[in-house]
Order: sequence, then structure tokens, then C-alpha cells
Amino acid sequence: MSLTVRRDRDHRRQPWANGEGVTSEIATDGSEPFDWRVSIADVAHSSDFSAFPGIDRIITLIDGETMELTLPEGTHVLRPDEPFAFDGGVPVRCAVERPTRDLNVMTRRGRASATLQVRRLHSRDAALPLPAAAPLVVVVLSGCVRVCASSGATLRAGDVALTDEPVLLAGDGRVALAQLTPAA
Repeated sequence: MSLTVRRDRDHRRQPWANGEGVTSEIATDGSEPFDWRVSIADVAHSSDFSAFPGIDRIITLIDGETMELTLPEGTHVLRPDEPFAFDGGVPVRCAVERPTRDLNVMTRRGRASATLQVRRLHSRDAALPLPAAAPLVVVVLSGCVRVCASSGATLRAGDVALTDEPVLLAGDGRVALAQLTPAA
């Protein structure tokens, strides 16, 4: 795979499965149905999430103050940059006071798993080294970030890099790092 870059303007926008919102698919394993997918959802108003039976989800709020999720086991308040994992097949209602955006990492149970973290980069700091992953999806949430592997690229907000190589990240910005692991 080496390093693949996808620019914000090239992301495929599509309605949610339930028609309640819009998602930009920013990375996928390419299979149909997907084993893993990373997307950004625009949530204009309170609504139900689409159900994805057999899918594990990790969501993090990337724009907006809060989003309240009501799940069968209770309520969880999402705050910016704090990933939250849940079963994509359960009914979920989200409540927002104003429009928000969130990053979603979805994996098909038994086929793949994922971790998600948000990091802030500062140009005065040393480059952030990341080990090889299978793959790693780097989503620039704000600012300008240089991604260096066997090749390199400068990314701005909304741009995405996919790689299975060790990388260095440098610059000023906020990035989401989704590490996908196919099942053995």
C-alpha cells in the first residue's frame, strides 16, 4: 500500500442509510460489504443513527461542543476528540443543540478491529513517529501536517493518508489516527 493520499474535495458524500444525515466516506478496505470503513458524518439535527448489525463502531466528535447518545444501556455524552466505542447494531438516538461533525470507524465483527485516537501536533515539537499498521488512516482535522513514509505529503483539514508503513507526522494541527487490524 505504501502511502496513499485522498484530498478532502475527493471524498464521496452519501446520505445515511436511514436518510437522516450525510456521510463522507474517507477510507475503506474496498470490499463489499466493507470489513472496515472510516467516515465523517455531518449531523444537522437530533436524529436516530442508522443500524449496522454485526459492526463495531468507534465515534469521536470532531466539530461541535457535545453530542448526547442514547443507547439501550444508557446515555453517553460525546465531547470533542474523545473516542467512544459501541455496537453498531443497537438503536442509537443522538441529540445535538447545533450542527456537529463526527468521525466514525466501523469494523465488521470477526473480520477486523480498530483503535482510534486524536492527537495535537505542534511544529515546535519533534515529529511524531508511528509504527507500521495494517493499515493506519491519518485524518487531518485541522491545520497543516506533513506525513512522511517512503514518500511524503502535506495534508490540510479533511485530507487523509493511508499507509501500512512506519510514518512520521509533523506540523501544526489536529489528527485522528485510526489503526485497522484485519482478523487473523
